[in-house]
Amino acid sequence: MSETEKKLKVSETKKANGKKGLVLLILGIIILVAIVAFLIFTIFVSSKVGDWYAVFLADGRTYFGHISRQNSQVLVLKDVYYLRVQQDPTEEGKEQPQPQISLVNVSDELYAPENEMQINRQQVLFTQKLRTDSQVVATIEQQKGQ
Repeated sequence: MSETEKKLKVSETKKANGKKGLVLLILGIIILVAIVAFLIFTIFVSSKVGDWYAVFLADGRTYFGHISRQNSQVLVLKDVYYLRVQQDPTEEGKEQPQPQISLVNVSDELYAPENEMQINRQQVLFTQKLRTDSQVVATIEQQKGQ
């Protein structure tokens, strides 16, 4: 094999390797862009909350709020409210008074938690999306407007 043939073969090999490298670089950029787009979509879409849900737990408690994220282990509820039922004691010979029901924001509790709950999925019986004309939604919106 002559020196010219060797140089030609080396040159062809370098061109082939260069093309493979360029294809791999372009493929890597496409994959990187796809990953970044997915992360941005996940962050912005999952944090965008609008619908109100009732989350019913196995222990009988029910919470209301926006489901911001959920997977097989946890359900994250933001802007969380629950119903507080207060029963006044009855006096002898008097009719049982109606219980006082109020909607309470969890951040108003004495220990001042943040307005987000991470609930173990094993404790969630089911969730229900609330309609916009729901009495619970109307009461929450009214409280938020004050």
